Amino acid sequence: MKWFRKHKIFTAFLLILLLLIGTVVGFIWSKLRLIQYDDGTLKEVYSEGQSTVPEETEPAEEAGPGVDISGLEEMETFPVIPEAEIQEKDDVVNILVLGTDERTTDLSENARSDSMILVSIDKTNKTVKLVSLERGMGVYMETGMMAGEYDLLTHAFRWGGANLVCDCVETNLRVEVDHYVRVNFTTVRTVVDAIGGIDMELTEAEANVLGEFVPGLKAGMNHLNGDAALRFARLRSIDSDWQRVERQRKVILAAVNALKGASLKELNNLLDQTLPLIQTDMSMLDIAEMMLYAPNFLTSEFDQMTIPKQGTYGYKSGIKGFAVDYEVNSQILRDFLYGAEEEASE
Repeated sequence: MKWFRKHKIFTAFLLILLLLIGTVVGFIWSKLRLIQYDDGTLKEVYSEGQSTVPEETEPAEEAGPGVDISGLEEMETFPVIPEAEIQEKDDVVNILVLGTDERTTDLSENARSDSMILVSIDKTNKTVKLVSLERGMGVYMETGMMAGEYDLLTHAFRWGGANLVCDCVETNLRVEVDHYVRVNFTTVRTVVDAIGGIDMELTEAEANVLGEFVPGLKAGMNHLNGDAALRFARLRSIDSDWQRVERQRKVILAAVNALKGASLKELNNLLDQTLPLIQTDMSMLDIAEMMLYAPNFLTSEFDQMTIPKQGTYGYKSGIKGFAVDYEVNSQILRDFLYGAEEEASE
């Protein structure tokens, strides 16, 4: 009789546990279904003359949006694409986050990748590394409309979609890109507003420029809403695109910090508002696996760097944007992501 009662208790406990697991799995799956899944191929090819992307709020500079090659030394030869094998590691997942320049909730193929950050997740060591890729790099394109030529990395999305951007990173920098995740300006605004804004320390110059659009900002710590955070992430008029990519990483890290204190209700609201604005070639299972590691990542320090490194690029007639020493930068990046005798530093 005692055995029977214990058996009933165990069975009831097991059923409750299975019900809870099923509820959690169902909840996660319902959220993951909100994401836009796309293999990254470009369905329609656009030319620059067909662009429907609104003009940038800042003036365009020489050699393309945000690319100023004045004052750079001329490289003696064309950049050489490294012959090294494309490096990968089983427990490291490299995800290229593309920020395209639409100002709507729709993700158009007629866009540029305004921001590109390689997020490298080491599942064994539980670390995350952020690598900003300068959009003005003149990259060699093996496929797409510009096959066999060098063009700005920011244009790669226009010529061949997310797949071509990933291919350009692999070809020129010799590291594996496992997946891409795509967001746009609206996604950034929505994320920041959904988490209640982010705290950001502004310099006097940053506060003065942003204050023209966002009243009340001052030098020092400020609480930014979605619109202010986006303007901060895109700001380059007071310095250059090199500082701008640092600001983009600051926004990401500030958002991660804000998430640490979010309630379940706030997280649910965040997922409902932002997941429909995200596109990726990751499967639901891929994302679910990454979610298992998320608590560890949120508490870890994020190592950061920008490619190309200062002093490793110049200009070269026939190449749009920066002419980059890819042999040097590919080695720097590989060491940073996968380790070396001496750690690459910012």
